[in-house]
Amino acid sequence: MAYLIFSLSLLLIYVGLALALHIQFGLLGIPNFGVVGFWGLGMYSMGVLQVQLDLSFVDAIVLSVAVVAAASWVMGRLILRLDAQGILCATIAFSAIVALFIVTEKWMTMGVVGLGTIKYPVRIGGATEYLYFLLLLGVVVALQIFTLRLHRSTTGRLLIAIRDNEEVAASLGKDTYAVKNLWFVLTCVAMGAFGALSAPLNQFLTPNMIVPSVTFAVWIALVLGGKEHSLGAVVGVFITFGLFDILIETYVPVSPELAVYVPNIKLFVYGLLLVGVLMFKPVGLLEPDLPAEVVANRAVGGAKLVTAHGRRFVQAAAEAPWRRLSEQLRTAKMPAAPQEQAGTTSGSAIPETRLDDNDDSPPAAAKKAPVRGKAAARRKTVKKKADKGPAPKSDDPASEGSS
Repeated sequence: MAYLIFSLSLLLIYVGLALALHIQFGLLGIPNFGVVGFWGLGMYSMGVLQVQLDLSFVDAIVLSVAVVAAASWVMGRLILRLDAQGILCATIAFSAIVALFIVTEKWMTMGVVGLGTIKYPVRIGGATEYLYFLLLLGVVVALQIFTLRLHRSTTGRLLIAIRDNEEVAASLGKDTYAVKNLWFVLTCVAMGAFGALSAPLNQFLTPNMIVPSVTFAVWIALVLGGKEHSLGAVVGVFITFGLFDILIETYVPVSPELAVYVPNIKLFVYGLLLVGVLMFKPVGLLEPDLPAEVVANRAVGGAKLVTAHGRRFVQAAAEAPWRRLSEQLRTAKMPAAPQEQAGTTSGSAIPETRLDDNDDSPPAAAKKAPVRGKAAARRKTVKKKADKGPAPKSDDPASEGSS
């Protein structure tokens, strides 16, 4: 029973990490692949403050959260102006730096020897582990309620707007960089706080706890459950961590020869589930629970997009080659317009209209449209008079006299 309580407590830690990552990536769109770095920094800060400095549980957890807050603020100032790939690489590098620091700084962390023992906040005989489990459960439930309320608040809509299109959100007067930096620090602090709460649960800390598999497990759980749903983190952790680390390892009888293969089988199944979800349901098992306004805006945007595609289709159909050929045939069957230019006779031949399947140009009769209008008629009359010149004078004297 004690091992089951320990496993359920560890499951709650993973749920808390996944909820923090849900706010960070599912709502805000920051791809943090350094979850284990912030979690490990909080856990080892708690261990150092309790073991080396002999501080109380409350003082140690407050100072541990402050250390993580300072580190995440510096990280945010350095990386949040980068693109997604830059943030991803920077957070992975941060987790590697934390792991290297724990191994090399032996005077503080005791290196590979390990650091312990970390005390529980209170000890009440055999009920200590149960009380600590209830403490973790209360923290996780509070974070879950906060996440649900955040989804339906104006702040949540702002985070979704920054995730979907940061340039448009900035054009509306929002300081997107400050918002991203603030929520990046808050979510990293939550990861560090769950790391600090993990220290009494493990009681003895070693560097092999700071491994990338922690980050991968949290990411797989979030993507599997639904990164944009407020309950996706809980569902994903129960499917992944609860299935293997609790159900199989606790209740399924496995021989010692096969037990060594269970971690590898677990990673294989994790990867298989992740690939299946990404192929057949990219949003995760749970659909995004967006606010009603966001759903309506997306629906209107989709209708506008369909209408725009419909207009483009009609325009392309109107400009199809068979349509142009039909127009040429119709123009060729029409009688030629009377020639109005000067110097042309009524018996002038009508120019032949040649139809070519590969010729998209309009027929010759359609190239020169006849000039019409009163102004054009006056110009032609003036031009004719100028060409004829002045009227010749008569040599008949009778006509002169009569005139």
